[in-house]
Order: sequence, then C-alpha cells, then structure tokens
Amino acid sequence: MKKVVWTFFTGFLCLLLILPIPARAYTPGQAYQRNLHTWIKNDNHRRYVEMMLDYHVRNNPQVRDALAGGFSAVFLFDGCSDNMDDPALSDLSFYRVSGVCVVLRLDAAGNVKMVYCTSNASTIPDRPLEYGAWNIPDVGEVGPATVLDGTYQLYSVYHKGKYEALHVRTDYDDETLPAIYMTPDGFTPYRANEINIHTRTSNHTSGRGMWSAGCPLVGDGHSWEFWKLIEATYHQNYDSFETDNFVGSLTIDRQALRTEMYTLYRNPDAVDAMLWDSAQVQPRTYFDKCGHSEVYERGKTLRAVRDTQLMSLPCSNGSDARSLELGTLAAGEVLTAKGSVFNAAGNLWYEAALDGNPCYLYAGHVEELGWLESLWNRFFG
Repeated sequence: MKKVVWTFFTGFLCLLLILPIPARAYTPGQAYQRNLHTWIKNDNHRRYVEMMLDYHVRNNPQVRDALAGGFSAVFLFDGCSDNMDDPALSDLSFYRVSGVCVVLRLDAAGNVKMVYCTSNASTIPDRPLEYGAWNIPDVGEVGPATVLDGTYQLYSVYHKGKYEALHVRTDYDDETLPAIYMTPDGFTPYRANEINIHTRTSNHTSGRGMWSAGCPLVGDGHSWEFWKLIEATYHQNYDSFETDNFVGSLTIDRQALRTEMYTLYRNPDAVDAMLWDSAQVQPRTYFDKCGHSEVYERGKTLRAVRDTQLMSLPCSNGSDARSLELGTLAAGEVLTAKGSVFNAAGNLWYEAALDGNPCYLYAGHVEELGWLESLWNRFFG
C-alpha cells in the first residue's frame, strides 16, 4: 500500500513539474521590466529607456488605457539611439536618426510585450530655424513645428494622401497638437496639425528641401522598416488599412537630447518649454505619500558602506514614482546630508545635494560618522 501511495505521489509531483504554469496577466499599475541590451548598447541610454517604459506602463493613464484596450503603446525616445555615439550621425544640423522607437502591446496571455524596436527615428524637424516653412496669423513667418513632449493619441491616415502613416492628435475631436515654432525674435507656441509618424526618404538627408517639417520619422529609408511599424500597430487590430481608426498612444520624450537641442535651437527657453512634460522631476504629489521628514540644521556626515545611487526622489526605480539616477556615491566616500524622509514604502532616505540640486540616497547603504570623525573629515578629509 505504501508503495502504491508513494508511486502516486511521485507521479503527481512529476506532473506538476512538466505542466506549464499560467503567467499572471498584466494589470494596470504592474511593473514592466525589459532588458533592451540587444537593441541599445549604450548603457546610459538603455537604462533610461528601460526605466521610462516601466514608468509609463505603471503610471501613464493613456498608455495603460491603450494597452488594456488591446491597442499599441508607441514610444519615441529621442537622443537614446546608439547613432548618438557616431560622430557623423549625432550631428543634428545634418542627420535625424537620434531616436529610438519602441512599441508595446499585450500578448495572448495578457502580458506586456515589446513588438517593435528601431534605433533610426527622430521627433525633431529638419532645419527648425529655417523661417518661412509656415506662416502664422499675427506672427508671420516661422520655422517648422516642434511638437511638445507628452503623450498623445494615434489614428490611421494616408500621409499627404499617398501612403500609410499614423496621425498624432490630442484626441479624436482635436487633430491639433501643442507645438513651438521658432521665430527670428525667439519662439511662439501654436498648435500644429497634420503631424504624422511616417517614413523618411532613402537618404538621411535631402538636398531637395525639408523631408520633415514637424512629423516624427521612423525607419532607415527602407520602406520595409516602416511597414513593420504599421504591422505592429495598425494591422494587429484591423484587417485592412482604413483611415481614422484608433491605433493607440504615442509618448514623445527628448530628455536625453536636451543638450544637443540647446545647440540646435539656440534658445534654451524654447527647448525647456518643449521638454516641460518630460522634465526629469517628479510631481510634488509623490511627497504627499511620504512619511515623517526631518531637517538637519548643522548637517549630518555620512559615509557609503557600499556603492549607492544618488536619486532624484527618495525611492528606487521599481517604486511608484519616476526617480532618476543622478550619480553614484562610491563605497568609502562621504557627503553631508541636510535632511531625511521616510518614503512611500516606509524606508528612510537621506537628502543631500549634487551640483546644487537635491538628491536622495538610501539610508541602508550609508553610516553616520561620529562628531569627532566628522570634524576630522571636515578639516582633513
């Protein structure tokens, strides 16, 4: 009898081991972790894209609604392409291949899956200071439109009535987008229309005038690359291409390109206005979730017991806020904390300063120096 029971029990265990375990379907707010090393070799760019994809999947309601509805979440991270490491291709006065385009959808099991990625994309117009591209009432001649960073809706369209493209709108009833136009005296905000994601010409540059006066471009000049984007977005929901169908969401983020844009546009105020929505700061509402905070009037000297990240908010990337890594405090290095706060998870974080800006580090990675050691370090460290 014991032998029969043991045989049955071991057989049951073997069955459990070979049967597939059903994956837990995505629920709004769930983290999305994906290593993009195959697509983005530059460590800093890759980490930024990975972090921001996770942030938007967890926190961006338009992205979450698109995914939950079975549609696509399209992202354009300008400045994150490995092309930025090529001295020629990183010249924004001539080339427009600095962006990474990523498309996410839910798979058959209901989990977030990356269905498209390319490192040949751009969200900025060709020659934005070339006045005369447009004429705005009461303003006069202006440069091409630069759509502001943010999340928008996508619909199907024929670009210039010729080929399949994705039309970017604020919503179904508003086909315009907030944008900035450069003028001889500075810049002016004005809503742009007819902004479509479409393919580029066969060359990265065009000697026959502008190849994009405001439209984001995806692809390397070969039509097949752009058709893969259409397949990943539109054709997974519709049998045949028709205009005015909802495709999903589009998120534009140019934070990694900020420095280059200052040079290209020659107007930091204009660039800051363009990038306001993707600014590397978290809404102050996050601190409403935090616990007790304290200010150290005389400062508190801390020494890192291990390499630790200096973050823009008192939380790690896996928490419920968009906290960015600002730098690293190596093991053995010291800094002065000016305060502390218990974050939303109840963990103690110290507040310090990096280049004059607030930064936060996890208390579990540092130790407080005694007053004598602090005094010695202040004068002789």
